Amino acid sequence: MKIIEIKASMNRGLSEKLKLYFPDVVPVVRPIVENQKVQDPNWLAGFTSGEGSFMVKITASQTHSIGFQVKLDFENLVFTNQVCKN
Repeated sequence: MKIIEIKASMNRGLSEKLKLYFPDVVPVVRPIVENQKVQDPNWLAGFTSGEGSFMVKITASQTHSIGFQVKLDFENLVFTNQVCKN
């Protein structure tokens, strides 16, 4: 039951199907995170190798002299910028 309470407190909450099966669930209180500084850079390295993702996108382009554009996109740029500041 605890995992359903945690799921209910996250982003989109419970799906309609889960609400049907668990109508009396009470979401857990989420803690307020005040210090978002990465204390150990090894944590970031491990997180990136385990969960990190980026996409290399190659598209045709009429504005570039070589005829195509290569773009690197990170999934969570806000998080990346915050980590780079610390």
